Amino acid sequence: MKKKFISLFLTAVMATSLLAGCGNSGTTAPAESKPAETPAAATEEAKAETTPAESTAAAETTAESGSADYSGVTLTMWSMWNSTEPQGQVIQEAADAFKEKTGATINIEWKGRDINTIIQAALESNEKIDIFEDDYSRIAKNYKDYCYDLTDMAKAANYDATSYACFNEVATEWAGFLPCVTEQPQVGGVFYNQDIFDDCGISVPTTWDEFLDCCQKIKDAGYDPITVDDAYQQSMYGHYLAMIKDVDWVGELLTDKTGKLWDDPAILQMAEDFQELREKGYFAKSVGSNVFPAAQNGEFAMGTAAMYYNGSWLPNEVAEITGDDFQWGAMFFPAPEGSKYPYTTYTTGCQFYGVNKDCEHPEEAVALLAEFTSVKTQQALADEAQCIPVINGITLPDNLVCVGELMEESTDAFVWGGSNLEDADVRAIINASFTKLLAGDIDAPKFVEEIKSQLK
Repeated sequence: MKKKFISLFLTAVMATSLLAGCGNSGTTAPAESKPAETPAAATEEAKAETTPAESTAAAETTAESGSADYSGVTLTMWSMWNSTEPQGQVIQEAADAFKEKTGATINIEWKGRDINTIIQAALESNEKIDIFEDDYSRIAKNYKDYCYDLTDMAKAANYDATSYACFNEVATEWAGFLPCVTEQPQVGGVFYNQDIFDDCGISVPTTWDEFLDCCQKIKDAGYDPITVDDAYQQSMYGHYLAMIKDVDWVGELLTDKTGKLWDDPAILQMAEDFQELREKGYFAKSVGSNVFPAAQNGEFAMGTAAMYYNGSWLPNEVAEITGDDFQWGAMFFPAPEGSKYPYTTYTTGCQFYGVNKDCEHPEEAVALLAEFTSVKTQQALADEAQCIPVINGITLPDNLVCVGELMEESTDAFVWGGSNLEDADVRAIINASFTKLLAGDIDAPKFVEEIKSQLK
């Protein structure tokens, strides 16, 4: 079985570019983003049983004939999308194409975003699930015991040399092996209106001091420098702190119910910097009351605010408001004083495909993933769903070019809020106090004090 799986994996990869690495418009990973080191090398068995000649011949055969015969095989996939969403429609088209070429039956169960609340229990109860989608942090941390180990197959396919370290390293580190492959990278940072930047005669800031200078020029020109919705506030303070400390430290902080970690000077520094932004009038006056998507669809999309902290899905979400003439820009979160990670992006987390370790047809499942990551499917996802592709050679829509560039320049990846914030009660406490800080209802010392008192 292992020989067959590895051989087929190589065939699928070479024929359709599965595991070819994130990129856009034919570009490759940046020099700073070194390939991820997988913890386990391909086994001697795999080396002995799968030779370059075999894999090359298999790839050529597949490319000529189209695909193998999987008649009688049924694969069940749990999707995080809905069937009516652009992503769901493209995935369904790819599944239909795979069925036509191979004869396999593909059953897709459209679970939507609630998949993260039900998938683990379903895997534990041995429900028939062959392939599933979810955030890479949850797959690598929470579901790793139910994932097929793709390390050897990826090693044989030279995955670590063709994929971005910013996503693969951390998934492998969390799980101890490669538990999943990239479906849809999602890049986050500060999105800006290029026309406003041009009108103000400013360039993209990289340091916090440059950011302050940029905000002042925007304000002087009659615009709101920054706006934000309640849904994304946690990412602002989480990202700031992760850049100064590290993402693991933020994870501990945001689950600390004792309040002890909140005495760290980095927290007061963060609160004081955001207080300064508010006191100087750099935030839109509405930030204390904005409920998503008020700021997104209003101040930013309508062109009264220059910057908005969000993710790569933003251009698509506001496309009907902004129209085709909106000039998109995206930049890294400005590096605060003492930053250890000045060129970072966050992900809400990059969506990955996982294969169930109990899948009866793992090689066929991998072949289906090859269809999902083919040039045809990836171009459709870019065009129809405004998604960043996982392979090279895809042309991005104009409004996503800035996002693709941001991802290529990223050297580190932070998950949502700088860490996984699983505790809803703690999140509510922190978010409420941060909203008060942005609104001017409390100052920085009071922000820290208020949170500590509620956590104890």
